[in-house]
Amino acid sequence: MIRFSILTLLIQLLSFSSFSQCGATSVVPTPQAIGVCEGDSAIIDFAGYGTCTGSYEFQVTLGATVIQPWSTTAQYFSYPTGTNTYTVSVRCSACPTIVASDTFLIEVINQPTVTGVMSICYGDSTQLTASGNPPGSMSWWDAPTGGTQVSNNEILNTGAMTATDTFYVQTTGTVTSGGAVGSILITECGLEGFPGSSSADYIEVSNLYSTPVNTAGWVVAISNSYSNINTVNSVYWQLPNSFAPCSILSKTDVSSQPNYWGNNMFWNATSKSWAIIIDDQGNVKDFIAWGWTAAEIAGFNPTINGFSITLGPEWTGNGCALPCQTVAGTPYSFSRNGSNDNNVAADFVCQATSLNQLNPGLVCGWTAANMTCPYPAEVIVDMPPTASDATPTFVECSADIPAVDPLVITDEADDNGTPTVTFLSEVSDGLSCPETITRTYRVEDSCSNYTDVVHIITVHDTTAPILDPAPQDITVSCSFNIPSLINLNWTDNCDGSGSVTGVDVSDGNTCPETITRTWTYTDNCGNTAAETQTIIVNDTIAPVLAAAPPSLNVECYADVPAIMPLNWTDNCDGNGSVNGVEVSDGGFCPETLTRTWTYTDACGNVATETQTIIIHDITAPTASPLPTIQVTTLPAPDPNVITDAADNCSVPLVVFVSDSSDGGFCPETVVRTYSLTDDCGNETLITQNFIVGDPFPEVFFTADPTLLTNLMDNEVVFTNMSTDAVSYHWDFGDGTTDTSTVNPIHYFDNDETAGYVVELIGYSAFGCPDTFKVIIQVREELLYFVPNTFTPDGDEYNQTFKPVFESGFDVHDYNLTVFDRWGEIIFESNDSEVGWDGTYHGSIVPEGTYIWKIEFGLEYTDARKIISGHLNLIR
Repeated sequence: MIRFSILTLLIQLLSFSSFSQCGATSVVPTPQAIGVCEGDSAIIDFAGYGTCTGSYEFQVTLGATVIQPWSTTAQYFSYPTGTNTYTVSVRCSACPTIVASDTFLIEVINQPTVTGVMSICYGDSTQLTASGNPPGSMSWWDAPTGGTQVSNNEILNTGAMTATDTFYVQTTGTVTSGGAVGSILITECGLEGFPGSSSADYIEVSNLYSTPVNTAGWVVAISNSYSNINTVNSVYWQLPNSFAPCSILSKTDVSSQPNYWGNNMFWNATSKSWAIIIDDQGNVKDFIAWGWTAAEIAGFNPTINGFSITLGPEWTGNGCALPCQTVAGTPYSFSRNGSNDNNVAADFVCQATSLNQLNPGLVCGWTAANMTCPYPAEVIVDMPPTASDATPTFVECSADIPAVDPLVITDEADDNGTPTVTFLSEVSDGLSCPETITRTYRVEDSCSNYTDVVHIITVHDTTAPILDPAPQDITVSCSFNIPSLINLNWTDNCDGSGSVTGVDVSDGNTCPETITRTWTYTDNCGNTAAETQTIIVNDTIAPVLAAAPPSLNVECYADVPAIMPLNWTDNCDGNGSVNGVEVSDGGFCPETLTRTWTYTDACGNVATETQTIIIHDITAPTASPLPTIQVTTLPAPDPNVITDAADNCSVPLVVFVSDSSDGGFCPETVVRTYSLTDDCGNETLITQNFIVGDPFPEVFFTADPTLLTNLMDNEVVFTNMSTDAVSYHWDFGDGTTDTSTVNPIHYFDNDETAGYVVELIGYSAFGCPDTFKVIIQVREELLYFVPNTFTPDGDEYNQTFKPVFESGFDVHDYNLTVFDRWGEIIFESNDSEVGWDGTYHGSIVPEGTYIWKIEFGLEYTDARKIISGHLNLIR
């Protein structure tokens, strides 16, 4: 390891003054010496020191060969195959010409060569021999660490083996081991006593280097609060100027002890605390915390010995877990469990106190140490073959038993090739229905290892015989329709075939009688097949009567036909004839006659035929229509005017009903009604129309024009288009003299807006009038004015911009919009009396030209107009 003295460093700083602000001064590889087993990985971490405004870069070389080029990777990772000393160099990317170097050692214990038979048969043994390392350095074990030693030298005799196993040849060699990272480490923190003082607290610090360490100005500080991580005990432990190699120092809070801390150590076995070592430059050399969370530790920033302390990478994650206290009367403490300082809680373990004694697992200084590497050697044992019993076979008949076949064993397997399958024996249980046959097969491998499996065959006829289908179930009407009994054929999977006779059984009833025919066969295993046929003897067929005459609707009794007998036939009884019976419902208009013919057979089946005759006169009397007569006065009613009244069954009665007037005049229409009624109340109404007086004329005329304006001629020409009128009377609605001229011309006053209702009355020869009217409208033309300039300057003239309408527009359909020259709306009004005052959002707009648009409706039509133009605003 390379170390620079302060004088050497001062000389370099003076010699390279131009680099006083930048440059790597040293690099520390951790660990600096490490031993590994061949095939394992080696990890060396690097830390660069000096002044660097950029990033530290590292390079690893082996002799003159660069094996890891310059990069910011602060680590070397490898699987070394031999022992070598490597050089690590450091530089700062901001000033790469200044390079510092150090060396590290990786020692490798090589894997020995193992010879011997590595694959054996089940139950055999083998001898393995390890070579390549010095005799006496090798032994055989059954596990990589711990376990049981099975040979104390390089030769292993396995004995009989029944399974593949791995043995480990452990090779012991001497390697150079490194001390802990950081020159001084906290090795124990006791929170609840030590032997001789069960309630005391203490702290132990060790120098794990084999050389003295200059610790002048170094202090050990501890916490002084269970809730505030940044509260520091007022007493510091000043380490000696020189810390002896491989030595241990401690402080307790027992005042009678020579190593008394000097104040209460504010520690508790179940509460949060910490301890820290700070060098004379304020650098953290070691740190331990217990109970605190990672977030609380990240906020660690007390002032210690005049330095503001932060942890950085000196601790990662949560603190050590609480509690750490007496167990079964034995004091426990947080003790370092290895020489390496990983800056995590796993560096410490709560274990029995060993104050001022080197903890197990700690190594002091650069020393030669023995290292043991386990290397595996696997002996493969050819295990007996495996196989499963064959899938059981089920057959129905002895003829179906399969032949011996080793292929029924389908999953035979062996760890060394394919085993053979051979038939050994077959045994029957001597039973039947079912019979069980057991066949045994042997599965054997190349080492004569074997396993026996069986194939079970069950012979059991579970299939019923099959009978031919019985004839279909039938229903017959008469006994002479029952079919003759026949035999049915059967077949069986094991017995063969044959035929069987059926048996008839009657239920003894009649109408209906049920006869059940059954055929049955049972095979040698008791499986039965049966077929049945059901024959029902039941006369459900009604006798058949000849059709009755069709039902009739007649109007008069003279139309009803005479009754007659009907013939019948029956499927079982034969044939004959039957008379009908007639029954009246006693009604009148209509009266219903029901004629019924009935025959019932021996099983009670009934045949019925009916005929319905309805006697109902629905034909109304008739008579010729009466003519329409125009009269001056209405004559008296007279039923004798109907001279040809008639009816299909009787003589109708003729009477006067009513006169109905339409209430009219010029003319009045009267409808006179007579009634014709027969015996069944059928009625016919005969009407006669009388026109009394003269009809109204139809009056109509046109006017041209019907709309006048103040700018037009005021003459209107009227054209009379009336009919059936003989005289006329005109009223022009303007107060002028009426006239009786047929087609007059009239002049209206068109100076003012007005509407004149012109009425024409026409009279018939008997003075019956009719009227028609037309409105003549007089309207003013549209007149308006839009100014092009206004001056909203605060005087009394021309302060707003708005159009001036004289006439012709609709004041309720009006919109004025003013735009600036970019098209933005700056004013809008729907009231023709409200104009623009030259402002926008309450502020006066600048002088200039603006655009206006006016949309409005016309006063007397649905039309609308849109006009636009420019406006000059002058201040």
